[in-house]
This record gives sequence, structure tokens and C-alpha cells, in this order.
Amino acid sequence: MDFDLKNVELQGMKPARISQEMKNIGITKMPFVTSDPNIIAKVTDGDIASKSKTVYAFTYDNPDDDLNDGGVFIYQFVSKKDMESYISGMFEQSNYRILVKDLFVIKIWSDYGYQIEGKETSDDHLNKMEKYYTKLGAKKIILKKDESSTAVTDQVYTH
Repeated sequence: MDFDLKNVELQGMKPARISQEMKNIGITKMPFVTSDPNIIAKVTDGDIASKSKTVYAFTYDNPDDDLNDGGVFIYQFVSKKDMESYISGMFEQSNYRILVKDLFVIKIWSDYGYQIEGKETSDDHLNKMEKYYTKLGAKKIILKKDESSTAVTDQVYTH
């Protein structure tokens, strides 16, 4: 299955340039795909490196602003148990979504902080990428809520 984000543009962003740091890790082009365990260990969280068979990534950034980025990481897991274990440790967040297809976990994200009227937002980017992958047969996963980050206080501060 071809997961390459063909003809998907994220307004305000371009495919990420390959930095020297990326080259040192083994990333030589964007998008990139690897089955090399050494490179997988460098580009993934330590807890999933040994459980991933292949990793694909297509990252975007705003060439004028280092704070805005987005794209997709796709992990092909060795087993369903490994994949489910990885997903069970994730929480819902507004800047990313998780989709699955077979033994693939598709993590799309957008940290596009601009809210310019008439222009795409981070949510528009997520919707566009989600639609692309659902057309390829992926299903969105609803993650558990992270209660620790949603604490609300009713205390009023006065001067």
C-alpha cells in the first residue's frame, strides 16, 4: 500500500528541507521511508523502535517560521499486540490524529499556529490529511482523554 501524501498541500507550509542533523540520522530525502533498525531507533520513540518494521515520514514546515510544522509519520508494526500497546498509551490532542490500517499506525499532525482569515488552519490541515488516508482505507482511532491536562479551576484572582 502506498501511503505517500501525493498532491496534498498544507497551505502555509512546504516539504521540510533536509538539515545536516537529518542527514546524520540517515534521512536523505522527503518523504522518507526506512526499514533500517538503526535509523528507526533514531527517528522514533524508544518504546516503539524495536516493534516497528518500517517507518515512513513526510514532514512539512514553514520556511519562515520554525514554530510551524506538520505532516505524517507511519509506523508498520511487527504485531497487532505491539500496535495496540502503542496506541493504548496515547491521548487525544488537538494537534494530531491517529488512524490505523492493518498493522500501520498513521499519525498526522499540524502545529500551524496562524489563524489568518481565509487561510487554512491547523484543523484544516488535519482534516485534509485524514480525508486522504481514509480514502486509502484507514480508520480514525478515538484516543482516551488526558484528564491531567484538562484541570479547570474556578478560583478568581484579584489584585
